[in-house]
Formats: sequence, structure tokens, C-alpha cells
Amino acid sequence: MRKRKILYAAAMILSALVIFFCAKETVMSRNKAGNKGEKQYFAAMEKAYCADMAELLAGRGYQNSGITIRWVAEEEGRRDYTVLIHHRNIKRLDEAGREALLRELAGTEFQDERCTFCYEFLIF
Repeated sequence: MRKRKILYAAAMILSALVIFFCAKETVMSRNKAGNKGEKQYFAAMEKAYCADMAELLAGRGYQNSGITIRWVAEEEGRRDYTVLIHHRNIKRLDEAGREALLRELAGTEFQDERCTFCYEFLIF
């Protein structure tokens, strides 16, 4: 009889754990699906943004510039972007020239009030 009670308790605990994990995955899956549209929106904007920056840099004589875009998503939906640009000829610019280039690059940013941008030049 004691063995039967132990098996019954173990089965109940196992069942409760299975139900808990299934419910948790369902909630997480719904949350992921809800963000799919937002992720697609930002992916399209980022792709166009990168193309605009590459075109601008190529027009200024920095063809084949490396552009790395990193972002951090905050819980409230904000995104903080860090844009790293690398081209060996950028090191030839003086500080005023770099600032002017940064202002031009800022003009290519997509307009979304939830996003902030920070630019860095990798000078090697």
C-alpha cells in the first residue's frame, strides 16, 4: 500500500510539471508570435538604412566601407543602435571632417521615435 501511495504521488508531481512546462511554452510562443510583425518592420527598415549609408559613403569616396549595426532592444520597445563604420581612408579626415560625415550619416536614419543611434568610426 505504501509503495502505491509513493507511485501515485510521483505520478501527480510529474503530471503537474508537464502541465506547467506546456503552459509556459504556450505563453512564450504567443509572445514570440506577437513580436513577429515588429521584427519584420525593423528588419526592413534596417536593410534600407544600411543601403542608404553604403550609398552615401560610396558617394563620398568610401566604397566598400564596412558597416556593422548592433542594437539592443529594451522591454518597453525602444531600440538603441550602435553603428560601426570602418574604412582605412576615414583616418585621414580631421575631427571636423568626421563630424560632418556623422551629420550626413545621421540624415539617413529611419524615423522611429523608439530608436536612438550612436555612430563610431573604426580607425586602423
